Amino acid sequence: MYEQYLQEWQPVEENYVSPWGSDGSGHRMVEPKRGYPISERENFELVLNGKKPVYMPFITDMLAFSPRIIPDNFVRAWVLEIDPLLPGSPCDGGPDMFGVEWQYVPVTSGSMVKPGQPKIKDVTRWEEYLTFPDLDSFDWEGSARANAPLFHPDRMTRIWLMNGLNERLISFMDFAPAMMAYVDEEQKPGVHRLFDRLCDFYDDLIERFRHYYQADVLMFNDDWGTQNGPQFSLDTAREMLVPYMQRIADSCHRRGMYFELHSCGKNDKLVPAIIESNVDIWLPQENINDFDLLYDLCGDKLLLGIPTDSTPEMTDEEALASAKRFMEKYGKDGHVVVNTTFPPQHPRVPEYLYCLSREAYK
Repeated sequence: MYEQYLQEWQPVEENYVSPWGSDGSGHRMVEPKRGYPISERENFELVLNGKKPVYMPFITDMLAFSPRIIPDNFVRAWVLEIDPLLPGSPCDGGPDMFGVEWQYVPVTSGSMVKPGQPKIKDVTRWEEYLTFPDLDSFDWEGSARANAPLFHPDRMTRIWLMNGLNERLISFMDFAPAMMAYVDEEQKPGVHRLFDRLCDFYDDLIERFRHYYQADVLMFNDDWGTQNGPQFSLDTAREMLVPYMQRIADSCHRRGMYFELHSCGKNDKLVPAIIESNVDIWLPQENINDFDLLYDLCGDKLLLGIPTDSTPEMTDEEALASAKRFMEKYGKDGHVVVNTTFPPQHPRVPEYLYCLSREAYK
């Protein structure tokens, strides 16, 4: 029954160049280009425009791109490009593009702001503390030339912006003062002025992402939750964040780009704010969220990234059963993207979901 689809699944001679560096032998890693009836780009365009795809899209169908030219990516050990610095690699941290000092924490394979040294000590006077980066001083043309082998017309380029609005405010002020500033009537005007200026800055940055890299998707990294629930109320999100999220979404949309939100934490109570932010793709944190609930809450308002329940230890038969469960729960209308970022999943699940979805969507 699936013989035709298995044939399509086979890699073709051409490969995609990977941003994940070299293998143990020093050879540049590649990602397979398969014999799909339409390209990954065309398939994503269908689902992002509310149409049924030809096959179920995976988040890995896009190029993950996080260039070294942005200091935030380097100090947080998340450089995915032709010269990568991967999570878990030795990293000394350092200043981000706003001069905030980060330190690398090996046990977490990530970085945190050095505590107790907030860049902004009083958000009502943030202009006295903060200098915005001069984006004209960055070697955009050199970065674009170096990374040209990564870009391919058959797949979308998904570019990271590591610190969004909430995360940026926390990095400037530390966590507790930032949360207080959202609800303190004397501090709110300062936060609004800062976010207004950040939106102008991000608009300039997005223009360069589009111009130099032909980026298709902005992956906006902005954690809004904790393990147990949101960092702030829905009302606070609507007042303090949504108007500026809408501006960033507009910065993407008027350039022909899509706006993706990666937001860790248990954020089901903030779904209305996320929808109102005009987000195109939302990748919630795996493990702690109820994806059945999120799927029902989001409906067709955005494209939700959902992990499968497979594990690498499963047999092939168990992995196929996992793929069938996923298809039955979330895949019937094709309005979903499979999130295979974390945790590790069974290696054959993508193959199984491809065949199952090809049959379902024909």
